[in-house]
Amino acid sequence: MLASLWEWLGTLEWVRLVPELLGKFLGFLLGFFASWLLLFRKRLKALERLKRGDSDDVLFQAHFLSPVAGTDHHILLFRNVAPTTTLNDLYDNPAAQDLVRELAEKTSLKNPVLETLGTEGFEVLNDAFGHLAGHLASSPLDRDVWLFAMTCEDRQVVRRKCVRCFLVRPADLRKFADWQWCREKVRCEHSWHWYRIVALHQIARVWEAEEAWERDASEEHHSQQGLPLVDDHAIHRRVRPLSAGIFDREVPIGEPVSVPWKRQEAELRRLGLDLRVTDD
Repeated sequence: MLASLWEWLGTLEWVRLVPELLGKFLGFLLGFFASWLLLFRKRLKALERLKRGDSDDVLFQAHFLSPVAGTDHHILLFRNVAPTTTLNDLYDNPAAQDLVRELAEKTSLKNPVLETLGTEGFEVLNDAFGHLAGHLASSPLDRDVWLFAMTCEDRQVVRRKCVRCFLVRPADLRKFADWQWCREKVRCEHSWHWYRIVALHQIARVWEAEEAWERDASEEHHSQQGLPLVDDHAIHRRVRPLSAGIFDREVPIGEPVSVPWKRQEAELRRLGLDLRVTDD
């Protein structure tokens, strides 16, 4: 048996076989090392994003104004109304995932609403809107009209940068358009929630501009029959109404906190916002 084995080994063309085996072995090692390096780099990037507070999560949050007993003040509450999802789960198209990430990177506290323009923007906004509408469709609570906006707030002021889909009642958002009212009448659950008041104020301005645009477009449409209000989704509303049943009797988790707006003015100016008022 052993003699046969040695005889067989002697018949092999070692001059050709050794380089071939060595080449395949080295190729396997290089492939394994490249795969490990790619995986390691991917994990390093994920760890770096985690440390920065960046996330692919998508949150759906409703905002409420709860009266402060004995005063004309309100405390701003915001709560999740749907399970947190991710961009990969919300969009099955990788191009849509990349588009939302790109749009989110361009937002700031001054411009927190994603610039979902054109057909592609309409589709990503519509998918998020439809996802939430579908989740809330079976709610047994009384329905009301809420305004939906897809946002990503500035990483300089939020702990965790991710896409947040806001819901707020039209009457409440109309109040947030008045910055002096925001400063004087709105309190928070936590001191660091002041940025959410600013974001809602900026969203209210976007909503008012879209309301004015729609009124003008409607008048033009009536004067020129057959003219479409929206051509290939080139222009669409980024703050859109949604009929949904949402629990709206939330209670604050603590005493209302006043925001020291005088001290925040310098920070707001650094972020490109000059929201000072003349009368305090």
